[in-house]
Amino acid sequence: MKILGLGHSHIVAIAEGCYELQHQGATIGGAPLSSRFVYLLDPAITPTLIDAEDGQTLNPRLSEIIAQEGADFGLLSIQGNEHIALSITQPFERIDFILGEENALPLAEGATLLTEAAVRETLRDRMAETIAILAALRRATRMPLYCLSPPPPLPDCQIKAYPKEFFRKAVDADRLSPEIFRYKVWRLACQLYRESCAAQNIVFVEVPPAFIAPPGLLIREAWGADATHANPSFGKAMVEKVIGMVETSRALVA
Repeated sequence: MKILGLGHSHIVAIAEGCYELQHQGATIGGAPLSSRFVYLLDPAITPTLIDAEDGQTLNPRLSEIIAQEGADFGLLSIQGNEHIALSITQPFERIDFILGEENALPLAEGATLLTEAAVRETLRDRMAETIAILAALRRATRMPLYCLSPPPPLPDCQIKAYPKEFFRKAVDADRLSPEIFRYKVWRLACQLYRESCAAQNIVFVEVPPAFIAPPGLLIREAWGADATHANPSFGKAMVEKVIGMVETSRALVA
């Protein structure tokens, strides 16, 4: 069975994890696993979305690639760093919010409390292009699509070691947001992915619990080489989870 992977920077770890599985002889329903991964920032297929009379549509060249590959299903890793861009630093007046789905999480002492809805809608604005790309991909193909959650946030030490992703100069430690705050915003991002995928008949794939360490960070063994990305062990686990989902779905249909 063939996988077509489409995505931005997080797709790199997914692709490397998938290639490792192929090298190990992984199968889906007894059929050998094969794949092709397409980086959506490749100049040959940018911009991803094209303005049309009836709204935005997928870049025609990307639509051609999807049609030509004839894959059995698609793996999507669309954007994924919007939650970090929103939550990485704080104004000098600390802010926090209560995450409804985990309302026992601690609040920063002395922080100004925002509503979850306010944070969520700000994040939705930042994810507008992500949501639009998901919808355009769904319109472009009838094959099953699995959208992978971005990895959980990385800890302070990793962000301080690789500050240039977010700061021109060294990180101002006084403005770096608490790790638990970054986790909360990541959970909101996952909610938005989940809801957007459900509306488009796309399966959203959650991060396996074993890859989340207290207080809601990516486990050390899965850190990538910078402040935001995971390594191939995370990618492999996500692909393995999708394979299990595909096999379960096929068994139910059989």
